Amino acid sequence: MEKIRDRLYYSGLKKEEYLEILPIIVQRNLYTLKFLSVMVMLFGAVFFVVNLLVGSSQLIPYAFLTLGGGIVLLLRAILPRDNKHLGMLLSYLQIILVFAYGIMLSLQPANLSIPATSIVVFLALLPLAVIDRPLRMITVVALFSAVYLLCSHAMKTPAAFRTDAMNIVAFSAMGIILYLVIINRIVREISQSRRVEKLQKDVIASMAAIIEERDESTGGHIHRTEVYVRSLLDEMEKTHEYPILTPEYRENVLRATPMHDIGKIKIPDSILNKPARLTPEEYEIIKKHVQYGADILDRTLHSVEEDDYYEIAHNIALYHHERYDGLGYPDGLRGEDIPLEARIMALADVYDALVSRRVYKEAIPKEQAMEIIRSVSGTCFDPKLTQLFLKAIA
Repeated sequence: MEKIRDRLYYSGLKKEEYLEILPIIVQRNLYTLKFLSVMVMLFGAVFFVVNLLVGSSQLIPYAFLTLGGGIVLLLRAILPRDNKHLGMLLSYLQIILVFAYGIMLSLQPANLSIPATSIVVFLALLPLAVIDRPLRMITVVALFSAVYLLCSHAMKTPAAFRTDAMNIVAFSAMGIILYLVIINRIVREISQSRRVEKLQKDVIASMAAIIEERDESTGGHIHRTEVYVRSLLDEMEKTHEYPILTPEYRENVLRATPMHDIGKIKIPDSILNKPARLTPEEYEIIKKHVQYGADILDRTLHSVEEDDYYEIAHNIALYHHERYDGLGYPDGLRGEDIPLEARIMALADVYDALVSRRVYKEAIPKEQAMEIIRSVSGTCFDPKLTQLFLKAIA
């Protein structure tokens, strides 16, 4: 019974697994919803114009379909796209639209009054079905089928009703079977992708933890810099001056932050934990950690992660020691040529280095560190980001 329940409610996954990937299913289906809404609107508009030109009285269903499809498109354009509940709402609104259209069709005295009655309705439902639990969508199809047949029986001729009944049974069964195949495949693909992603994150996090354990001077550095980056992102969001700062970008930056020094895994302990100032030769060696880090991420992320996340992680690892005046390393990038995520990381990284004890120095007070950061704004750091960072940590 438990397996049957999991199959009907969660496509064979455990409840926790299904709920974890549900936002991804919703987001993927919103693209289908947009396409379907366009097709519904065009379908209604074309048939409305044709029937208007030939003087037909069958205008209300098509006007309703055109208007409904347009409303769904408008709502999708103005509502936040990252809200899974709104995604559900839009999908059910589309289903209600199709239901209402189907009921209008069932009330026609003959099937030829408006073409492709039940076929249009149930094929329109199929793409929407992948957004919710299997049992709910099977119930939706069954209820609609029953209401449709009741209306058809009351309003249509016996011959028309028999045609409707055969169509309903055939397309309901086909729709449910196809839906179960589609949803199970989509859910399995997403679930497998999430498992691979989690495994990869765990591996990368373990590598980052190993680096921190090797570097005796940076205990807690990964966690603290993540806190500072999050605070800076919050301040940037308040300004509304950074269009790039979408929820996806923000999440990718925070996921990538712990890996900024991952290249230090290839730096010798004698240099990494030297309790004195590095020689010029040693400094050149430790500078290579940014390129090492980028190379590691190229090998571990490039083929299995989304391009946006990979690029952000790569940029943070490679460029977080660039300076705003062009005197940083490894490439001497200047100003806004330095990727935004690297400019953000640079502030968090240097500030934590100042306020934390290292094997070669003692920690300095927060106020003194803030003054140092302020004094190099425009040379080491992006001046606008510096102001926001100082406000965030004040």
